[in-house]
Amino acid sequence: MSTAVRAAARRCSPADLGAFPELFVDYCTDYEAVADFYPGDWRKTPVRREHAEQAAARPADREALADVLAEQNERWGGGPAAQKNVDTLRDSEAIAITTGQQVGLLTGPLYTIYKTITTLQLADEWAEQTGRPVVPVFWVEGEDHDFEEIATTHVLRRNDVVSLSYDPGVDDNPGAVGRLELTDAVDGLLDRLDDALPPSDFKPAVMERVRAAYRPGVSLEDAFAHLFRSLFEGEGLVFINPDDARLKALTRPLFRRELEDPNTPAARVEATDQALRDRGYHAQVHARPTNLFWLEADGRYPIDRADDGGFVLRHDGRRVSRADLLDRLDAEPERFSPNVVLRPLMQDHLLPTAAYVAGPGEVSYFAQYGDVYDWAGLDMPLIHPRASVSLVEGKVQKVLDKYDLTVCDFRAPLDTLFQEVVVNTMEVDIDAVFQDATTQMHQALNALKPEVGAVDQTLTSSAEAARAAIVEEMEDLKQRTVRAEKRHHDEVRAQLAKAQGNLRPDGTLQERLINVLYYLNKYSLDLLGDLRAALDTDTSAHQIVDL
Repeated sequence: MSTAVRAAARRCSPADLGAFPELFVDYCTDYEAVADFYPGDWRKTPVRREHAEQAAARPADREALADVLAEQNERWGGGPAAQKNVDTLRDSEAIAITTGQQVGLLTGPLYTIYKTITTLQLADEWAEQTGRPVVPVFWVEGEDHDFEEIATTHVLRRNDVVSLSYDPGVDDNPGAVGRLELTDAVDGLLDRLDDALPPSDFKPAVMERVRAAYRPGVSLEDAFAHLFRSLFEGEGLVFINPDDARLKALTRPLFRRELEDPNTPAARVEATDQALRDRGYHAQVHARPTNLFWLEADGRYPIDRADDGGFVLRHDGRRVSRADLLDRLDAEPERFSPNVVLRPLMQDHLLPTAAYVAGPGEVSYFAQYGDVYDWAGLDMPLIHPRASVSLVEGKVQKVLDKYDLTVCDFRAPLDTLFQEVVVNTMEVDIDAVFQDATTQMHQALNALKPEVGAVDQTLTSSAEAARAAIVEEMEDLKQRTVRAEKRHHDEVRAQLAKAQGNLRPDGTLQERLINVLYYLNKYSLDLLGDLRAALDTDTSAHQIVDL
């Protein structure tokens, strides 16, 4: 291990971060409380073996799948390890540990990296536990039409967040965003990235990989896969792009079932939605018939159910009969695109997925899908939470140590944290001083109250009013004392702001915003291997890594 990661990861409860859905927290820390919404306990080896057996029996056509994957991965520069794993999927005993993500700009936020590391770790772990060939697979999701969602990434520069956006001037609904070819505007994006990243020994190697992947004329999904592949060189990670006519053809039976019975999946998701709400949880997904989009050259449009039993294309109100859509499915399966409900079913129709590595939102929505998997005749894979991680640089750890803080303390707003630190570092125990004065005031008024009441009973209410006024004035005096002390601690505030900017940039978790390129530029490409060695596959806790 290089010197980038200084020790094994420390751990804290996800509940302590105040950043995750309650359903996800319970899934990680109290599985039995939510067990009836999921296919099995992701931590137990016997359950893993059972799901491995189910997964191995599932794919309808391994050879056709592997042929497509071999071609796709060769196009993305997949090396011998990836091609070997593609061939492994031809083996009827082989299973997959799968994850996936939208084609975020320059790989997107850190959590996509953590998903991938967890997937690679689990492939090794499941192979040992099940005795089967296990292939790590990354689903390259480029069919979403929300370009704005993937068009910006963020790095740090001198503890401030720098937003880097790619703006080729596309419409609100440009169709499957992964298909969009990069324009010359990408050169300006990479120049801004180069400017934002400080000089380092590792910068040339990092920028070389980025510029080799993101070039004018290359599609967003190809650029994403090229860069990701180069970061995990030699790991045997197999990429799959579902936006492929051959894979859509293999998925025809699932899409046909959706068109022939569009009401059942939505009704089943809605029923589970209500069960979750009754249990006090939120519902991540709200389904409606149907769970398919129609892809055209100018956009990706929902296919809605019509009252007459047919369908309506939402963008222009065009009515289409079921028979016509089924004919189109036979002729042009690539024109159909799954939504958030049908996407994982397509994945597990194609792949022998034994476990899916999921983020907090995905863990939540998989709770709603069990009955839909039953409807489709598929076994839901085990849902394994991805590693959730905070990277703590040395400069940040010094601040934490100085003020006796933890990563979880930064869930509080900066002003609140600053006040707590100032109060704790004051030479005078301000809370004790004012508490003592307040106690003495209450004692004095308690002794005075009977005396004034003996003179005139109506004066007792005046005594209570005086008590309330004094308490309010003392609290005001306390706050003014603290504010005066805080004015003498500008350096403290600056140090806390630095730590917060690194741990909770823009008020969110580091892993949800910052791009890995910032850290690779500073600590080398070896950091990814160091993280793989340092992180634990028991992802029930948030992991804290010292750099």
